[in-house]
Amino acid sequence: MKPFKPPYLGSAYYPEVWSPELIDEDIALMKKAGMNAARMGEFAWSKMEPVEGAFDFSWLHSVVKKLGKAGIATILGTPSCTPPAWLSEKHPHILMVSDTGIRAQHGARRNTCPNNPVYRKYCAAIVTRMAQEFGNNENVIGWQIDNELYTNSKRGCCCEVCLEKFRNRLKSKFGSIENLNETWGTHVWSQAYQSFSQVPFPREGIWHHPSLLMEWTLFQFESYAEFCDLQAEILHQIATQPVGTDMMPTGGLSYYRIHRNLDLVQFNHYHHMPNLPEAIFWFDWCRPIKPVPFWNTETMTCWAGSAAPSGYNEKGFFKVNSWLPIALGGEMNLYWLWRAHRSGQELMHGSVISSQGRPLHIFEEVQEIAKEYEKASDFLNGARAQPGGIGIHFSHFAWHFFSFQPLESGFDYWKLYTDVYKPLNELLFRPDVIDPSSPLEQYKVILSFFLPALEEGGLANRIKKWVEQGGTWVVGPFTDIRTLDSTKFKHAPFGFLEEWGGIRCKYELPAAREFPITLSDGTKTSGSIWYNGLEPRDAEVLASYTEYPLEGLAAITRRKIGKGQIIILGTMLKNSDWKKFILDLCGERGIFPVAEATPNVLVVPREGAFGKAWAVLETEYKPGNLILPQKATDLLTGRTFEGKIEIEPYQVLILKF
Repeated sequence: MKPFKPPYLGSAYYPEVWSPELIDEDIALMKKAGMNAARMGEFAWSKMEPVEGAFDFSWLHSVVKKLGKAGIATILGTPSCTPPAWLSEKHPHILMVSDTGIRAQHGARRNTCPNNPVYRKYCAAIVTRMAQEFGNNENVIGWQIDNELYTNSKRGCCCEVCLEKFRNRLKSKFGSIENLNETWGTHVWSQAYQSFSQVPFPREGIWHHPSLLMEWTLFQFESYAEFCDLQAEILHQIATQPVGTDMMPTGGLSYYRIHRNLDLVQFNHYHHMPNLPEAIFWFDWCRPIKPVPFWNTETMTCWAGSAAPSGYNEKGFFKVNSWLPIALGGEMNLYWLWRAHRSGQELMHGSVISSQGRPLHIFEEVQEIAKEYEKASDFLNGARAQPGGIGIHFSHFAWHFFSFQPLESGFDYWKLYTDVYKPLNELLFRPDVIDPSSPLEQYKVILSFFLPALEEGGLANRIKKWVEQGGTWVVGPFTDIRTLDSTKFKHAPFGFLEEWGGIRCKYELPAAREFPITLSDGTKTSGSIWYNGLEPRDAEVLASYTEYPLEGLAAITRRKIGKGQIIILGTMLKNSDWKKFILDLCGERGIFPVAEATPNVLVVPREGAFGKAWAVLETEYKPGNLILPQKATDLLTGRTFEGKIEIEPYQVLILKF
């Protein structure tokens, strides 16, 4: 294997649409830009197999070889996102069917049924041949399965294959239709079924039973995970390189599940200036899934867009956007795309060079970033991002649950970011965003907000033991309020929290208005989102309601269990109150902000064989400041800093202590 060395900087490249002489020109420009990686192949099935059974990889071998000679590694994508016309024509039933019965047409992407056995057979064949051709190629450093696995519609594919598989899934899960009816509670509105053959897919526009909606949705996304597993198994049998699949910033498909059989996390994102800090959340989500650095396989250069550009980013954005994934634990950053398309869709998307091969205004910034990656490579490869001791649960189940049952008018699960994660990030804590299935042992504090089904990922079987062994569990509103079948509990508003938390929920109120509360330190404030009126049975009261009809009931309680504690928030604290609350709580557990800085400055401590260093990035395009604990040298410029320093908009520093 050639010694290609991370960090990797590059772009998505589509040589199948360009002539050989332009490919040579492209590679020369990539080298001039300082790139050392290119991602290819994910949409090129018709070029690889122009006629059924007649494979042609000669053109791809040529490009991979030329790139390798120029010092540029290749990541290969399997082309199952875009079947060739001959396949769609011969087997039109492989195309997905909408909930209204309309079958998709050739010419789009992600337009096939993930469960169709014929399509799976053809996908297995092309992946097998690709693996045989490139599985031991020294210039190929990894594989990307398909492209952005996700359904194109809310209901996914509603073909007969999917419906039959769904019904078989229900039969396997429930055993009898009577058990399904009892579990879901289908006698409401006479929705009970006499046989599994009566269970429909949930068509848009019909007010379907929420248990049916959730079961169908989870089935759809499990189908894509299985589709990914099929390809991963083939690649692992034949190829020697690591395997991943590029994911988008959405909770609709379980990252934790789809990576069960993959080697690394690949992530695509298109954050602009106004929402760039949100990207930090997603990188904190990618990092804990696998023990190896993640790959940022797509991000914009200067703007995104399809038929029209979307947004404009000021000077400096490109640099900080390129550094974010690397600073937060990744080892690759690829732009979409290298040379802008000259035909087809997405003609107005930003790129590194134009359709005519002319470098865009960000080209010199690419060169600068490449040089900076090289200057900091020993640090990046020898010092890993350090865990901060805090875990925040983020749930695939909850993502869908709140889309079907928002519980509060206008409630969006993304409030997990705005109300829970963002304040922690502004305080300069370094949390991990974790799945309910994730291990708990490395965390001292875990936050579980808006997590309706505590049994998701077997969490209920593990979290109480973790608390007893010394963990601090902070449970927020809308947590432990539903079964995995999206139904309420029969015995109490919560499944486990009344017993574990030593409380009884007397009654609940929606947030039609704000109800005042008083914290145990005398602070007077109010709650938000939802109000659980709690009666302490064996718990300490940390906050109380002060107004009818909640007056005298607890708003926040604490109960010590073993060496740890459970803190239940019956309502959501306002931003400033939440910050003080979590700051004090984490301080009790020996967890402190990683630095003293303004909220717009991201500080990522890294440590390893290289020593100790901080990656420092300004992410909101405004001045900030940072107080250094000791003198430090910026690896990118050689400048020395100490004490309180000013941080410029979108400035990036790699500070070695």
